[in-house]
Amino acid sequence: MFSTLARDISRALSPDLPNDLGSMDNHLDFILPKVIPYGEDLREKQFWLDKRWKEVRDDEGFHEAILHIFGQNGEYLLSLDGNLMKGSWRQLGSDNSLIVEMGGRSELFDLRFLNAQFMILTKHGDQARKGLRRYFLLAHEPVVRSRGGDLDWRNVMEKLFNVWRENSLSIWAWLFFLLLLALIIYASF
Repeated sequence: MFSTLARDISRALSPDLPNDLGSMDNHLDFILPKVIPYGEDLREKQFWLDKRWKEVRDDEGFHEAILHIFGQNGEYLLSLDGNLMKGSWRQLGSDNSLIVEMGGRSELFDLRFLNAQFMILTKHGDQARKGLRRYFLLAHEPVVRSRGGDLDWRNVMEKLFNVWRENSLSIWAWLFFLLLLALIIYASF
């Protein structure tokens, strides 16, 4: 009960995600610096292995159901509308980088953010200069599901922003709640 109340107070005191950010990359440029302190790294495999990660894009014509599954022992599965392709992954040393190999191609990705709900990678190199997406956003499949189907990428951005909102202001929300409670008790005497 208290955690729900604290979360509600925290959200009430925190700013909203701006509406005028534009693309998903721009949203991530705004959100990532805020959520990175609350993230994990690739060594903490319980956060990302053997989970169904749904790819999220802001491309207008993107409607495919793309799942990425990073299995134990380096097995990588890519599901495109239920059709599976097998590959492999490996972590680059102790670095927060992944090499994903599939169909004779190898790609290097750097981890930008990881928690139980989100995995955000960037492909190594200057993707923005080439006119490509800068971020590779994966969301744990239950996060993107809603009653009417999958959530729009903007709703996913709101959920990612909530990681910051619920963590950064929770201390202030508790202090505000305790101060309010103290005032109520003081006023009743």
